[in-house]
Amino acid sequence: MSLSEVRSAQALNRATAHSGTFPGGCVIIGGPGSGKTTALLELTRTIGGPVTMISGTLGNLGLAFPGLSDTTGDSARWVVAERLRSDAAALAIDDAHLLDAGSAAIVHALAVHDHIPTFLTCRTETPDRSAPAAIATIWKDGHLPRLDLADLTVDEATDYLRAALGRAPTASGVSRLLRWAGGSPAAFVEGVALSIERRCWVETGDVAVFRWTPALTPRLHDQACAEFTALPEPVQQVVASLAVATLACKSHCGGGIPLDAVLAVCAVEDLVAAEKCGVLDADRRQVWLRKPYLASWAASGTRQLDAAMWAQRLADGCLLAARRSTDPGADDDTTDRTLMLAGELSRLTPRPDPDVLAAAADAALRQGEHLTTIRLGSACPSPPESVGWAALHLADVAKLRELLAASTPRFPALVAVAGCVEVWAGRGPGELRSLTADPCAAVTRALAADTIVGTWIAALYANAFAVAGDIDTVRAILALADPVGTGPGPTTSDAMLNLYMRGTRVMALRMCGDVARACASADRLIEDTRTAPPRVRAMAALVAAATYAESGQFAQARAGLHEGAEIFVDSVGRQLFTGLIARISAMESGTIDTEFAVSASPVPGGSTVTSFTSMDVTNRAWVMVADNRIDDAVAMLQDAAHDAVAGGAPAVAADCSELATRLCHPDEACVPTALRDLARRHNPLSRFALTVRYADAWQHQDGEALRAVARDFETAGNLPTAADAAAQAAEAFDDAHDGPGAYAARTQARLLSARFDRLRSPAQQRIEDGARLTRREKQIIELVCRGLSNKEIADQLELSVRTVEGHVLRVCAKLGVRSRGEAAHIWSPSA
Repeated sequence: MSLSEVRSAQALNRATAHSGTFPGGCVIIGGPGSGKTTALLELTRTIGGPVTMISGTLGNLGLAFPGLSDTTGDSARWVVAERLRSDAAALAIDDAHLLDAGSAAIVHALAVHDHIPTFLTCRTETPDRSAPAAIATIWKDGHLPRLDLADLTVDEATDYLRAALGRAPTASGVSRLLRWAGGSPAAFVEGVALSIERRCWVETGDVAVFRWTPALTPRLHDQACAEFTALPEPVQQVVASLAVATLACKSHCGGGIPLDAVLAVCAVEDLVAAEKCGVLDADRRQVWLRKPYLASWAASGTRQLDAAMWAQRLADGCLLAARRSTDPGADDDTTDRTLMLAGELSRLTPRPDPDVLAAAADAALRQGEHLTTIRLGSACPSPPESVGWAALHLADVAKLRELLAASTPRFPALVAVAGCVEVWAGRGPGELRSLTADPCAAVTRALAADTIVGTWIAALYANAFAVAGDIDTVRAILALADPVGTGPGPTTSDAMLNLYMRGTRVMALRMCGDVARACASADRLIEDTRTAPPRVRAMAALVAAATYAESGQFAQARAGLHEGAEIFVDSVGRQLFTGLIARISAMESGTIDTEFAVSASPVPGGSTVTSFTSMDVTNRAWVMVADNRIDDAVAMLQDAAHDAVAGGAPAVAADCSELATRLCHPDEACVPTALRDLARRHNPLSRFALTVRYADAWQHQDGEALRAVARDFETAGNLPTAADAAAQAAEAFDDAHDGPGAYAARTQARLLSARFDRLRSPAQQRIEDGARLTRREKQIIELVCRGLSNKEIADQLELSVRTVEGHVLRVCAKLGVRSRGEAAHIWSPSA
């Protein structure tokens, strides 16, 4: 469906509310730019006959019907009626409220007395603007139904944007653009075209994120100018002053400005007047500009000194709002975002207030907004400690060193954590583990000295032991730092640090091979962060999605990632986010629908998120597979495995080696020697032992061993790897000409694949190539799945029963099953 078709269908639905056609006519009521004309055109197409279309801007029907100017009154009416009847045509008049009184009377008579199918559009009536009485009585007296155009809904806006962008827009992007257009469909459509033309959308994976508000087009500029000029002068002042805070409040307050801040620059009576004029909405705590494009126009004409003065007063008002701790409706998140807005406004003044900037930076750190923390804090003559903590989160070691070198006095807590980070960044997690023989004692001492320092030290040590595959030590450390394991977390000053504690538990379980428990922990992580700040929720979704993808829950992983798309578009996590989206697409369909750089690129590292390295390597490997570069992917994974062992991260090496075994030829299967040593020291079902057993079984093409490995992966909850191991077992049995073994392994692979979302790995595609069904075979197996007997299928397809039986036998052979019931159970449209 083209964009114009989508727009027409939506306009018709907003007018008729899906109530069908109106063969006798109707009157569509709506404001300027509401889509009246579009709805009228679409509605007249449904009547199935000729239509005489007239614009009310002509003012007089005589200009539309030649020769009508020589007649008046009933004679004119009879002339028009006769012409319409002779053509069997309906009458459609756009903007009928603009007709003069005489023409309006004729239209009234045609609709009421001559029963000519009449379709009209009229603007919404106001006390100072109304349609001619003859037109208004058509719907007021019930002669034609009145259809009031509904507002453009978020769902309609989303559908339109999806059609225009070719991918799903984020929910917040839709609402921001819809708010910018003031709810006007015409302004929204123009805003969509303008935002695409000026590249205001950033494609992140298979999601489009709205990043910048487009500048006004000439038409919208003129419209905004006309609307602004028509406002009373006090209301103009309200719009102009609030325009100063519009950009900042979109980032930090969801488009709303604290009422206390607004009252610092506007009188209450002026706000009431602005609300009556439809310029703004308000509740007890916040004010929103209803038409932000008016603010865009007003800001362009505001003098810099006036803007600076309003910014200062708005910042003072934000501080007042943040200090109102007695308000029962206030919460910590709202207070933090108000402080962040105060900091952004203070930066617009000639002399930014260092105390305001420092308080705003601290608030941004609590919200997980690390780039904002550094931007606001760095504007202070002496940057606050929060800048250093934000640099730690971003793994910006250079920024951290710069701060510690310049700060007087030095920040002892920051120095203590920075020492551990320097060890990890310079010599790897193995060196950090070697710093103490008793990590739990080290964490206990750090927690006793300072909660923040102790939590950071715990996070660092927990990750160091997680990448070593030592889940018992990880659990012991986390129990010390976060004994409850639920709720907001051990510290109230850094929401992202709290997430690291919970996220480390998920990642440690996954890297130790216990994918089933990792998924359960990921579910709890999502639940615990449901009310957390947006960036924290997005990072939690990223950690959970990586775990869900490991277990084959691709739809659940993608849904969580989509919610965080707007956060990651300008974040250090963008590489991981985009890569994970690409990986899921490659695993599901074998293709990539997003641009993704497969070259080495920085990922979040340094501090507590270095264990994301295996995720990044895995993502890039799957992208290479989708690009038909399987050999390159295997080489990269095997190199990464050796590097991980050298860096003291054997669990990362196991991750890489496991995927390399799934992708490589049997003679290329191998694991680092260090993993074999670890496997000998662990039980046969440990992650290291299972990785080694898998590589050896594939290298020797031992079908029974591969089937046993597949069962162990299934027990651990790693269904995609289990399915691939079973598929490789089928190949091994085929090469050994072991028909029963191949049948059992192929059945095992298909039953495993049926338990999760579609998988298009190389191993799955190889066994599917030998079981590709014809169009007729697919048609028949689908009918079998619906419970039809062979005779019922034969009757429906007009085939003989013997022919159907032959097709069913061939399907069973291709699918590696022995009965039609088994075939129906494991059938997949990808076969």
